[in-house]
Amino acid sequence: MPLESTVQEAAVVARQLGGRHIDDTSLLWKTLFPLEAFRIDGRVATEKSCDFLTQTRLNPTKELIAIAFSPVNAENGQNFKAITDFLIGKKYVYFRHENENN
Repeated sequence: MPLESTVQEAAVVARQLGGRHIDDTSLLWKTLFPLEAFRIDGRVATEKSCDFLTQTRLNPTKELIAIAFSPVNAENGQNFKAITDFLIGKKYVYFRHENENN
């Protein structure tokens, strides 16, 4: 990313924001993030994502966990911002940058 034919990389830190607490050293956390690196291979329109999350939240057999990603350091910040700006511009996902006030 941001161009469909190029790869954009940024080192990030994942933080859990919601759902049942999962310790970052647990096997469950390692199940969610089995590798040090991950890729965004596809995108889902924001409206469809919201519908899915609403339906999943109402399903007692499903569990939602919210994770926030932020750049590891300022050096990775520019690449992270380029990736998030690209996705926001496509209206496929919503990212909130740490320095945003609203």
